[in-house]
Amino acid sequence: MSNRLITVFGATGQQGGPVARALLSSGFAVRAVTRNPDSEKSLSLKQAGAELVKGDLEDRSTIDEAVKGAYGVFLVTDYFGILHRLGDDNRAEAEEIAQGKAVVDASARAGVKHVVYSGLPGAKDVIGHRVPHLDGKAVVERYLDEAGVPYTSVRYPAYYDNFGSYFKAQPQPDGTYAITLPMNGPMYTIAVDDGGPVVASVFSNPGEFLGKKIGIAGDRKTVDEYAAIISKVTGKTVKYNQVPVEVFASFPFPGADDLAYMFDFFASGNHNQDQTLTKRLNPNVLSFEEWAGRNKDKF
Repeated sequence: MSNRLITVFGATGQQGGPVARALLSSGFAVRAVTRNPDSEKSLSLKQAGAELVKGDLEDRSTIDEAVKGAYGVFLVTDYFGILHRLGDDNRAEAEEIAQGKAVVDASARAGVKHVVYSGLPGAKDVIGHRVPHLDGKAVVERYLDEAGVPYTSVRYPAYYDNFGSYFKAQPQPDGTYAITLPMNGPMYTIAVDDGGPVVASVFSNPGEFLGKKIGIAGDRKTVDEYAAIISKVTGKTVKYNQVPVEVFASFPFPGADDLAYMFDFFASGNHNQDQTLTKRLNPNVLSFEEWAGRNKDKF
């Protein structure tokens, strides 16, 4: 148990929320950075014991105060949220990098002992095509190395939760459902909630994890196999409709090109996640089938 203070950015978001809760359960003190301290999610964290601080990565002036006096920082940036706001992938990537660098610089000034960054490997050098939400995070990882700030990069894969949103099976004229993606081969995934205890374990074991980049995952299956599990738990007939990367990239929604080439990177064999390590850091990590059985309503 430890009462060391961890500042959690994005504390009411998909990654940050589970991280904040897991840190509190592990005995850390948590400073939850939130745009709206009066929101339901913020007040729930406060009730659980977190200190709430109003802050926003878009407002750089709030960052120094957020990390002041903290032992550690959990940093997650939201590329797709930025893209939705700015509407341009070049500007979104630049802003995500700027946000990450601002927290790194503030952490250096504050003498933070351990930054856990929700990072990702770069894709452009591997597949020859930009994937802004991967490439930008890789830039921040390199900046952490250059700045000399003690850190661990915890690299999340795709979320199980995406099969209830971004990857959701759509109804077809014949009464079946289809998941339309360009993924070729098996894909690592995890329940986003299960990342929280992993991050808490990393903060609890700095001697093992400082200076490392670790890929986490709860499962690894082909999209056909994910579809079969969704069929099993819902009673629907769900099939995989694989399309070429270039076709998916042309779909008319923001970030389609980015996501298309993310899957191309996943299929390249250079996206390596460690399921054994994940299980050690969070013994309760769920398989996709376990998670799907508990979340039928998401499909």
